[in-house]
Amino acid sequence: MEHAGLTRGAFYAHFANKSEVYAEAILAALQRRPELMPADDNLNDKDWLKQLFFNYLSHEHVNEKSSACPLAFLATDVANRDPAARDAYTEVYKQLSRLIGDKLMPHADHRSAFAITAMMIGGVALCRALSETKTSEQVLDSCRQTALRLLEESGTNP
Repeated sequence: MEHAGLTRGAFYAHFANKSEVYAEAILAALQRRPELMPADDNLNDKDWLKQLFFNYLSHEHVNEKSSACPLAFLATDVANRDPAARDAYTEVYKQLSRLIGDKLMPHADHRSAFAITAMMIGGVALCRALSETKTSEQVLDSCRQTALRLLEESGTNP
């Protein structure tokens, strides 16, 4: 609020309720190019996905406070919100799954993309709650290796 030059009251005056704030925040994640997405547009699909897996499933992302993926850090909170927030969350999840699926296709069905996306989000959400760095690293590494194995099994062309 300080950086925006607003008081909390002035900020919340722009929204009907807190759920609307959640919905807008989640949808805004689609509008910006997150640091987690590979920046090199010249990468082939396989290398793009590998870079995404390593960016997303990283300690830097787990420990990020300001621009972490809302899918991971709001998962349990959104589950208890009204339909507008859940609808926004669903749309962002589907967009990320679609992006991953498009990189996997035409060599795999989109069920693999749903599984990879759920594992990435769940892995980061879980690691945010863990108190041990070693256990967190094991979880992240396991998720990365499983995502890479699913990528290899999909037959995605280099």
